[in-house]
Amino acid sequence: MWRYRVLTFVKSLIWHISLGLPKSSNETIQCRYNICLNCDSYDQVNKQCLECGCNISNKSIFLNKLAWADQSCPLNKWKSVRVD
Repeated sequence: MWRYRVLTFVKSLIWHISLGLPKSSNETIQCRYNICLNCDSYDQVNKQCLECGCNISNKSIFLNKLAWADQSCPLNKWKSVRVD
């Protein structure tokens, strides 16, 4: 499982960097976070998505996929957002 998590994170990170590191607003992060918390694929013990393996956090930090505007949910529960 950890190899899959590393692979999906690295792919997301490369994409994120290639687009210029666009950040989500705090409102977007909180909205995404709330969606993830109520998802059947959310692992409450490890605080991660069982679908893509990413950690779930409502913090606006670099290693938080919810804070990356260009990312989307693998289950299509939330989409990427355009940041100008």
